[in-house]
Amino acid sequence: MKRSAAEIKVTGIVQGVGFRPHVYRLANKLGLAGWIINTTNGVTIRVEGRAKDIKGFVRELQTSPPPLAYIESLRTKKIQPEGYSAFFIQKSSQSLDADISIPPDVGTCPDCLKEYNDPNNRRYGYPFTNCVNCGPRFSIIRASPYDRKNTSMNVFKMCADCAGEYEDPANRRFHAEPNACPTCGPQLLLTLPDGRAYNGDIRALLKAGKILAVKGIGAYHLACDAKNDKAVRLLRKRKKRQTKPFALMCRDLDVVRKNCELSLKEEELLTSPARPILLLKKRQTSMLCDEIAPGLDTLGVMLPYTPLHYGLFDDDISILVMTSANISGDPLIIAEKEAYSKLGFLADFFVVNKREIVNRADDSVVMLFMDMPYFIRRARGYVPRGICLPYKVEPIFAVGGDLKSTFAYTYDKKAVISQYFGDLDNLENFEAFKEGVRFFGEFLQIKPQSVACDIHPGYISTRFASAYAKELSVPLIKVQHHKAHFASAMADNALNESVLGVICDGTGYGEDGTIWGCEVFHGNYQEIKRVGSLESFLQPRGDEIIKYPLQMASVLLYSLWKDEDKVMRVLPGCKRLLPFVKAQVGSKTLCIESSSCGRLFDAAAAICGFTAMVSYEGEAAMRLESLAHYSPEVEPYSYSIHEGSIMRLSWGFLSEMADDKLQGTEASILAARFHTTFINALAEMVSKLAVKYKTDKVVFSGGTFQNCFVIKRLAERLKAMDIMPYFHRQVPTNDSGLALGQLMIAANR
Repeated sequence: MKRSAAEIKVTGIVQGVGFRPHVYRLANKLGLAGWIINTTNGVTIRVEGRAKDIKGFVRELQTSPPPLAYIESLRTKKIQPEGYSAFFIQKSSQSLDADISIPPDVGTCPDCLKEYNDPNNRRYGYPFTNCVNCGPRFSIIRASPYDRKNTSMNVFKMCADCAGEYEDPANRRFHAEPNACPTCGPQLLLTLPDGRAYNGDIRALLKAGKILAVKGIGAYHLACDAKNDKAVRLLRKRKKRQTKPFALMCRDLDVVRKNCELSLKEEELLTSPARPILLLKKRQTSMLCDEIAPGLDTLGVMLPYTPLHYGLFDDDISILVMTSANISGDPLIIAEKEAYSKLGFLADFFVVNKREIVNRADDSVVMLFMDMPYFIRRARGYVPRGICLPYKVEPIFAVGGDLKSTFAYTYDKKAVISQYFGDLDNLENFEAFKEGVRFFGEFLQIKPQSVACDIHPGYISTRFASAYAKELSVPLIKVQHHKAHFASAMADNALNESVLGVICDGTGYGEDGTIWGCEVFHGNYQEIKRVGSLESFLQPRGDEIIKYPLQMASVLLYSLWKDEDKVMRVLPGCKRLLPFVKAQVGSKTLCIESSSCGRLFDAAAAICGFTAMVSYEGEAAMRLESLAHYSPEVEPYSYSIHEGSIMRLSWGFLSEMADDKLQGTEASILAARFHTTFINALAEMVSKLAVKYKTDKVVFSGGTFQNCFVIKRLAERLKAMDIMPYFHRQVPTNDSGLALGQLMIAANR
């Protein structure tokens, strides 16, 4: 028999996902000899045998990889046989040219859950049960390559049974780096807030209305019985979280269906290995208290994703509040000492363990849109999986923005985007951000050839980028906020041509020194032209205005009417504000020109009755959307679009909306008419500009497009006009997606 040989190099998610044992079994099935090794480039495979078997090996590797693996590239070349008699797995090696994907944390697989629930299994009830198909990955990694010695599991020496599983290629725990059991692995400990052990039952404490701080895969959660109204109210009071919705963890799908409307596609997403928080429509028959998500018609729901979580439920406990255990605005808490110090006044008891969390990993938040995940927050289960780019680029580092902060590295045809760090005006978040930059840079072994950031001179991220570029002696490339959104949406959809882009959000520093926030662009990664916008208005200076929808509505209506009495009839609570409003409207010192979509939505929410100070970003717009969902189909208000070098959409339809309110129209109908007007006006602008620039493709980005009412109807309307809308698919549409766009524009400067 003539013997052939091949070297195969594979990149992608190929470490920590059972790739090596899968290859081992496949090679043995086909009678091939050789070896496989983990490198910082992915994996390298050498096989020897009959040529047709090697072809079959490569074909099956591409078409049937392990469940959690993702192959980005597979390169094969013929080599000379070396006479191997068997196939084996070599120890991992280091390489100078890194091209490796870090595996994300993965929810418990059915096999491990079966063992956890089996009284005859040695892992019965063990909360850290995992295998090569599930368990912690990113959250425990210290360095590349992904081997146990480079994880926080290194301090736990495997017992003989676990070591046997680890070394057996036929076992599903073969080279499962977090492998452990009750004999040799981490142990669960219930303690008091002072750290002393407590001999009690965790579920009994939850049933008694207690609040528990629970250490999970990537951070601590605060948990309580969601059906205990008193416990929910107490948690909200202790955490000083006025109205921001709590996430829920449900025992199983039946509990989800009881409280939420759930489609088959949504069920698939909930039960996927990533196990995200999924935003679902709340059933009107749900008995859950309003304090869980005040003023909203949706609930954020997830299923258990570790054996520990499964152990929190029984026949009586079916649904838990499971919210991040950080102090509002601070980074996620990952260490016991910090947890006891900062959460002692929040939690009655602590559920801890000695498995160190190396990398913070918040819960991902998604909704289903066009039958695919649509990210609000991309984190556990997805980060730090790489994103394929439309073409090869040089190594670049992008810092993103100051809000909903993420950063990104890029090399070759891939961008690796970090986990979510929150807002950088918080010093602790900024320190966590810098530590994340260090970790990713060292793990990926990338030396950026340039650094990209926002043009805003006051951004913390911009100042950091400037210092980092100097440290690396590389160029600093500044990118306008909304143009970064535009490029991000293009890259997210693998577009590499000139298209239209609609970017709508709260604020971004414009190239003319004003605030931009509802912009239409035409162009590509090399050149982006502003071709449309919301007609500008005067917005009070400073960040405080985002907290006060009533003030924003007062400013806009007074700008339209100059009639104090009429403004007060529409907004009865604005009387004390009017002297300030009048002064602001007449002064460009106190106000700045703005085309902010976010502030327009805030004003509309106030007209509909939400006049309180917001307690979290986007609250006014979210409540406005919830109101609109309760309305029947409605007609839009009259609107006008002004042609010119930059097409302008007038916001004057707010006047008709306010008059509508004075006629006694219900708030839900006001909200629906506002949304419908906005959707129709945007669609008309896009249609006109599509003809002008001879394109039928338009991308959408910005926080406004987290609004389900808007995106569903806007997509339908544009498709009916034979215009193809492209929304984000792999990164959030909010500022967490900025870094991807900064990278793409920087790569073309």
